[in-house]
Amino acid sequence: MTLYVVFLFLAIYNAGCMTTLQLQHYGIYPWVGKENFAAYMRANNRAAAVPTILPALSLLIVSVALMVYRPGFIRPYEAAAGLGLNLIALGSTLVWQRRIQGEMAATGYDEEKVHTLITTNWIRTAAHLLLAILVIMILLRVLAPAAALAF
Repeated sequence: MTLYVVFLFLAIYNAGCMTTLQLQHYGIYPWVGKENFAAYMRANNRAAAVPTILPALSLLIVSVALMVYRPGFIRPYEAAAGLGLNLIALGSTLVWQRRIQGEMAATGYDEEKVHTLITTNWIRTAAHLLLAILVIMILLRVLAPAAALAF
């Protein structure tokens, strides 16, 4: 049960984090200023370790652990879907976001790269949102019998 609670928390946290990055953070890139953009990206990449990278990697580890130590109330396909969505998010991060952010930290603002970053980050954002929906659906299914008894 503890593993699921950690999974629930991290899935919802990461969904909120990715949605905030997508809708707010990436959208202000054009207003940072080209002369300061590379320094801004370097600072942003360093600052991302605890609030975004660590929770995302923790969620991936917990997803793998749920495949091995799956509580009985989590169906096998739900655990597999959780891991699959995490792998989609990781793939998007490695193929696009990490590379583009690293390049812009070195070379500065590039309108085409910002556009690609924002466009491709929808993959990662959608994966995290779907994962949050999955964990909430599991929770609602588990709580439904108890809720029915309360009435």
